[in-house]
Amino acid sequence: MTNEALVRIQVVAGETGVPEPTLRAWERRYGIPTPERTTAGYRLYGRREIEQVHQMRALCDSGVAPAEAARRVQKLKKKRATTDFAAAARQGLLDAVAAFDIDALESRIRQTFFLGNPLAIVEGIIEPTLRDIGTRWQRGEITIAQEHFASQRLGLLLQDLLRLMTIEPTAKRVLLASFADDDHELGLYSLAIRLAHWQWKPIVLGARTPADSLGAAVKSTNASAVALSSTIEPTRARAIDLVATYRDACADTPWVVGGSGVASMEKMIRAAGGIVAPPDGVRLRALFDDLRRNAR
Repeated sequence: MTNEALVRIQVVAGETGVPEPTLRAWERRYGIPTPERTTAGYRLYGRREIEQVHQMRALCDSGVAPAEAARRVQKLKKKRATTDFAAAARQGLLDAVAAFDIDALESRIRQTFFLGNPLAIVEGIIEPTLRDIGTRWQRGEITIAQEHFASQRLGLLLQDLLRLMTIEPTAKRVLLASFADDDHELGLYSLAIRLAHWQWKPIVLGARTPADSLGAAVKSTNASAVALSSTIEPTRARAIDLVATYRDACADTPWVVGGSGVASMEKMIRAAGGIVAPPDGVRLRALFDDLRRNAR
């Protein structure tokens, strides 16, 4: 039983304009809403259940069939529950980092495995948590040691999630690497999980990957695409050198460059035949779908 004030079916009918028999029928047929029951069997509704009745009525009044209206309300209900779980998970991780509590952090990380598929965990929990940790460090609310502590452990979580993903043996291979001057690789693993979800076979080479090593990997793995990351903006002279050497390393294999350090190199990358990664996930997926369709 919740702590909020609960009301009987008569009150709900009066507030929403939905007759009591209809409320009972919706509950029986579609599971919307799902009131609590007293020991005597009386229905008790909270604000969430009343909101669902309002949603059902609005959909039905707009011409949507009750069964379809119930499906949409259930979808909204599930989405909100997932959001609530994700918010709680993020807060738990942040609290453990702020307290520098390794045992609590490990416990929270283990719990995240049960909160959705790897992509949902990355987008709903890990990436927002890492952004929040970065913001707190910039504000001086946590130390660099705490930031490193969190990044290292969440990076291992990303690797674990990637290993758990099922990928078709025939999936096209894509190499992921950071530029030679770049120590950051968390973004590579986040992208790898997205690519695996999109049915690519990601091979993460990691941070500070020299161009000649990347070139050897392109040849030996028969990769269909290369994804490069630059989170540090280089000088113009260094950018010219990086773009030229990685272009030569990729040869005729399509190469995509993303990251916060790319802005000053966009024209160079495009002029060299590379692709600048779009900023949003929808266009990024469309890009890699096109690359897969056109792969050798």
